[in-house]
Amino acid sequence: MFLRNHFSALLSAASSLFSTPDTGEEKQDFRFALNKTEKKQLRDSKSKPKVVALYDENDGASNADRAIQHFENEGIEVVKVPPSEGFNHSFFTKGNNHFNGIYLPGGSDIPVHDDNDPRSKFEGQLVEKARSDDIPLLGICRGEQAIGYHSGLEVRDLSDYDQHYYHNETAKKNPDLNNTVVVDQGSQLYDALQHEFKSGKKDKPIEYSVSCLHHQHVPDTSSKKNIGVTARNKFDGTIEAIEIPTGNYYTIGLQHHPEVVIDSFESKRNAKIAEAQNELNESLLEAHFIDPEIHIGMAYSRAMSKRHAACKKSKDERAARAELGLFTSQVKKQFLEQNESAKKNDSNQRQGFLPRFW
Repeated sequence: MFLRNHFSALLSAASSLFSTPDTGEEKQDFRFALNKTEKKQLRDSKSKPKVVALYDENDGASNADRAIQHFENEGIEVVKVPPSEGFNHSFFTKGNNHFNGIYLPGGSDIPVHDDNDPRSKFEGQLVEKARSDDIPLLGICRGEQAIGYHSGLEVRDLSDYDQHYYHNETAKKNPDLNNTVVVDQGSQLYDALQHEFKSGKKDKPIEYSVSCLHHQHVPDTSSKKNIGVTARNKFDGTIEAIEIPTGNYYTIGLQHHPEVVIDSFESKRNAKIAEAQNELNESLLEAHFIDPEIHIGMAYSRAMSKRHAACKKSKDERAARAELGLFTSQVKKQFLEQNESAKKNDSNQRQGFLPRFW
């Protein structure tokens, strides 16, 4: 009984170590940041924001699954649409087919000499849909190239593969971090990163490690003034991120893979947390043969120290989350805007049927 009560008290104290105090402050440094009212509206909503994801189970599906899992963890419903079906998919042909975002994942090379490729055609249609209807769009790796290609830009192979990849010292510690990007101020991506890091100086570039898996790229955007370059490779200066305003929202292209970075760190974190839990369980068993109070306290302190260290997010992981957050925040904003517009239309229609007595 003593062990059970003592351990329960320790577990209760532990919860305070991982809770985040609510200061009541609202941060306004990022235009797509959600305020408390908006967050409550999302929690209370009977429906979820919806993203249409181009999904080819035979081409780029593993990383697409990682990104989709992240979106779903953010409370977003994802509709997977195979390129072979495109806009003939049942989601588009049924009545209520509103959606709030578009996701173009990585995959095989853009077939720049084949205008009849089903995936490339559907990518182009989705890029145009985002542009014409002001729907947030995220393209990763091939998806970023598809944005450029279907916006009139050239896509070609990297001129120097070795120069692009083999410089990053971080890769020695984590093979998934094989490149470095630099983001200058003056873009939505920069604002999203500033919102995440908060303490950084707003007039300095932001640099972090990423996961690159490509050998094609968009070499130049100067012919299209509406396409902004928001990040470049630190070592060869090639484009790593672009953004295109479509109205209130943006089409975002990332040449690297934030979903891979997030998954890599989460896998390592879960392994360390499991290790800490196993150590604690073993120590509790040993407590039967040693002074229980002292031994449990020491074991608990050691396990919580390991768990706390494992839960701490690195700059690179936080940057990857901010990159995806730039997209998911827009999706949620668009969803709330759509809901508000629907409520107003419904209210106006009801008022139009009210009897008049004057």
